[in-house]
Amino acid sequence: MTTDSPPQFDLVEQPWLPCTMLDGSVTELSLGEVFERSRQIRRISGELPTQDYALLRVLLVIFWRAHRDDPGLVGPGADVDEWWEDAFDAAGGETQVQRIRAYLEQWRHRFDLFDAAAPFMQVADLHTKKGEHGGVRRLLTDAESDYLSVRAGVSFDALGFAEAARWLVHVQAWDYSGIKSGAEGDPRVKGGKGYPIGTGWVGSTGGVVLHGRTLAETLVLNTAPHAVIAEREEEDLPAWEQEPHNAAPRGVEFPTGPCDVLTWQSRRVRLFPDDDRVTGVLVSNGDRIETKNQFADPMTAYRYSRNQSSKARTVHMPQQHDAARTLWRGLTPLLVREGVLQEAPRELQPKPPATIAWLHTVRHDRALPQDHLVGVELVGMVYGTQSSSVADTVHETLTVRLGTLMSKDSRTAKAIVDAGRATTEAAVDLGRYAGRLLQATGGEYAFQPHRTEGILHRLDAPFKDWLSEIDENSDPVVQRGRWFGLVERVVLEEAAVLQKGAGPKAVVGRMVQDAKGRPHLISSATAEGALRADLRQHLPGEPLPDATAATDTPTEGEDQ
Repeated sequence: MTTDSPPQFDLVEQPWLPCTMLDGSVTELSLGEVFERSRQIRRISGELPTQDYALLRVLLVIFWRAHRDDPGLVGPGADVDEWWEDAFDAAGGETQVQRIRAYLEQWRHRFDLFDAAAPFMQVADLHTKKGEHGGVRRLLTDAESDYLSVRAGVSFDALGFAEAARWLVHVQAWDYSGIKSGAEGDPRVKGGKGYPIGTGWVGSTGGVVLHGRTLAETLVLNTAPHAVIAEREEEDLPAWEQEPHNAAPRGVEFPTGPCDVLTWQSRRVRLFPDDDRVTGVLVSNGDRIETKNQFADPMTAYRYSRNQSSKARTVHMPQQHDAARTLWRGLTPLLVREGVLQEAPRELQPKPPATIAWLHTVRHDRALPQDHLVGVELVGMVYGTQSSSVADTVHETLTVRLGTLMSKDSRTAKAIVDAGRATTEAAVDLGRYAGRLLQATGGEYAFQPHRTEGILHRLDAPFKDWLSEIDENSDPVVQRGRWFGLVERVVLEEAAVLQKGAGPKAVVGRMVQDAKGRPHLISSATAEGALRADLRQHLPGEPLPDATAATDTPTEGEDQ
């Protein structure tokens, strides 16, 4: 039975954040406990990687706001490099915990999930003209479609308060576009419907997280100091420091800074509790966000958009992850800097996430642990037609050394970017080779994309191992050459397997005509010769040049 007064669920004191501890155990902790025990926590571990990312962003904003008046960042004698290095050395220490504890106490009234006036990330009296709302399934990205759900056998009728809080944060970050319930008080509603304003902000980005050995280190690694000392610091407020929202949009589409964008309320939401469970939810349109030249988010890269740029205005858009080749195509925007890429005509370089760009600039006034292993996590969402449904999630992890990310020598970053690009090209070469074998056995030439994807999958783990071994003392020419040699060997091994499977017909081959009508023999031998020539071109042994052209467009011939 529904009670007359709403229940209370204090996110500062009540456990709701699933955490994997250093000993491998998983436990739910409150906001206060997460920060107090951050040295004992490996990472946030919710139901989905996209949920973990959304929750971590809330923790980061709390961390930033708690340090907004730190003397090391503001006032006479402030030194951001020294502040960051001190914060990394003392990650999770008592001084940081005290600041965060004081901040959470100051804003505790805004972290109640069912506060009568300003419930956390919700609108207290949100309602439709007919007073209708939906079931909790509306919050669950992996449950709205029975075909995508991993929750078989689990009831969709109600959620515990802790789980509801996690999915509330998730829906604000990642919710799909499409028609929403029309909330009373929203002037945009027509005929009881809220028409599409786009996905949640995070859904238009490619999330990048730097993971340390503990959550305490992770918080610092994902802190570019400008996130704490934004130019308009007093205006850059997270959702819980702003005036409580109502059904109407705020009337702003550009965030004032990182704290604003990381907690951007793309939806107006209201949870409906019944005793100790949430049994209903209303999700309506919130604040639309402009995606062009919106650089406030420090956890995504930005790509140059030639189609949307003009002579009068250069436009960059958030760089989303490629679902098919997340690892291989995701390297360039992470490591780009001067000397790594030579932009193609009419193109501008992508902008790396501000968190990584910051590491490129940190002074080495003291000996930071350059061989420290840092996990890089890529998180994204793939939407369906007109972004009105969720089709899939994107998730990839790799490990690099802190010294690689902080290196002032662009040749190391270039060697890594070259390795990823060349590996993709070599995989495409194998797809072409398979198409030529098909032609040699009597069929028509057709590029074989599954051979390309298969070899990339096979090279995934070895590449991650190779990447984790590179440090600031590595010779980039030697390292790149070592990787190219492995790629060539693996591709040729796979080619030999394909050649054997093609049988005697491919060995004999047949005469075919090229594009100009000239006859030539196509056989397993000529196909192998072409493959080896392609590999020599794409896996060169010469020293690294100063710059190299790179693009995320398909390699020529891939779609022949």
